[in-house]
Amino acid sequence: MGDSITVKCSTEKLSEAMDFLREGLKKKKVPSKEIAKTLLTSEEVFTRLVANAPDSAEEMKINIGGILGNVEISFRAKGTPFEAADIEQELLFEQEDEEANAALRKMINKILGDNLQIKNSGDVNTVVITVRKSHYAGLVYTVSALVLGILTGLLIQHFCPEAVSDKISSDIFIPIYTVFMNTLKFIVAPLVFFSIASSIADFGDIKAFGRIALKVVILYVLTSAIAICIGYLAYRIFPIGDTSLEAAVSAEAAESTLAKGEGVEISIKDTLVGIVPSDIVTPFQKSDMLQIIFIAVILGLAASALSQKFPLGREILATFNAIFSKITSTVVIFIPLIVFCSMAKMMIAMDIKDLINVFVWLPVIYFGDLLMMVVYILLLLLFTGLNPFKFLKKYYPAMVSAFVFASSNVALPTSIKQCDELGVSPKAYSFTLPMGATINMDGSCITLMITALFFSKIFGIHVNGSVLLSLFIAIIVLSLGSPGIPGGNLVCIALLVPQIGIPAEAISLIMGLYPLVGMMQTCANVTGDAVVTTIVAKREKLLDVEKFNS
Repeated sequence: MGDSITVKCSTEKLSEAMDFLREGLKKKKVPSKEIAKTLLTSEEVFTRLVANAPDSAEEMKINIGGILGNVEISFRAKGTPFEAADIEQELLFEQEDEEANAALRKMINKILGDNLQIKNSGDVNTVVITVRKSHYAGLVYTVSALVLGILTGLLIQHFCPEAVSDKISSDIFIPIYTVFMNTLKFIVAPLVFFSIASSIADFGDIKAFGRIALKVVILYVLTSAIAICIGYLAYRIFPIGDTSLEAAVSAEAAESTLAKGEGVEISIKDTLVGIVPSDIVTPFQKSDMLQIIFIAVILGLAASALSQKFPLGREILATFNAIFSKITSTVVIFIPLIVFCSMAKMMIAMDIKDLINVFVWLPVIYFGDLLMMVVYILLLLLFTGLNPFKFLKKYYPAMVSAFVFASSNVALPTSIKQCDELGVSPKAYSFTLPMGATINMDGSCITLMITALFFSKIFGIHVNGSVLLSLFIAIIVLSLGSPGIPGGNLVCIALLVPQIGIPAEAISLIMGLYPLVGMMQTCANVTGDAVVTTIVAKREKLLDVEKFNS
């Protein structure tokens, strides 16, 4: 789809081709600055295709098209193969000054990036220039996959015998989902490590880094405190809970989750002490983010201090950061497929009948999380003056990713990518986002408060001021030092509610619905991370406001 033109492979036709592209890009409402950069690349592509064509009698087809808001230019002509590096070399003219060369290379990389694809098949060169990547395309694919996954899972559960539906889930959906999740978990630790270390090594001003770290931690604690209050407010608006549900509590159903919490002690002191690892390997084996962040910070500071004497250290960190970022961007392409498998397997396994009695718990938590989203918008507006709707327009792919995967760490690669699109400097987000994924649990705070109050009504426990204060302090401690084990948030609930006289086995009431709650609370967690990151970046002049508003 789109507009096309066919011209002879001759430099005499260059002007005609560029005029066609200029008008086509204007029609697609591409900004003039982007048009200028695109035409610069297009001229070199055209010239290279002409040079590699067998003779000037050959024809070249040029097309401008794209779907769902994407804009792409494609060139197609017979000729010998060439690579993107050849185009880059044509654009790059060497300067005697090495700093000037480095600046030029950086500019060329920004122009080309991953936006130029070249392939040769049957002696025909095809070059595709991506002019604009639509923010909506990813949303359409992901939401479509989510809806199809839900419908597929429900249809399989309803129309297939239980043995068949279990077989489909265990042999198709679960293996695909597991492979992808394992891939993301594998990539997150090195991505975080090299991203932080490389960023700090390039920072230069260590005092500025310390200032950013302090601001980030203060803001994360502040938003967690606000989230607890939001949870209380949401419950006061919708005071759910029925004493008849007490009889439905099943110690047997909660047994495996309670076993995970045995011997777990939550305290800020233990969390702080546990930041420093006893060796360099274990943190990566256990994906202990706080310890990985600690090692990365130490390495980055050392590389920065030695950068004048040993610049190679900083370059190695930057190279590995680029490698793992590239791997991550490739893996993220498959997110719609995994969304489909994730939702399908969840719907197949979900027992709808057993969930009806406590279903009211779900919308109240969603309501609390949505209220928290409003607070984020207000905080962004208050502290930065930026348009919060432009923030949401660019950041929502990470929110969708967090919602589907219900894991801040798994959503981290997408969050990093979208913060870059917002114009946040890597010097800010490479540290603040991994830190937020570890200690900023606003959605979890909302869930813990609403759940504790929900259970207190079921078990007839009066909640006075002292009980609320006890809950507030306990939830803050849990949010900062939640156990890094599977089902960690359910374990946190099991650790929290006995403090106000509720048996830990009460979690059996909500275990069936918890996957759906975990999705929304993770979305709130990740959004909070990005808002705090943007606020700090803006105040530290590490935000490209023009890119944010583009």
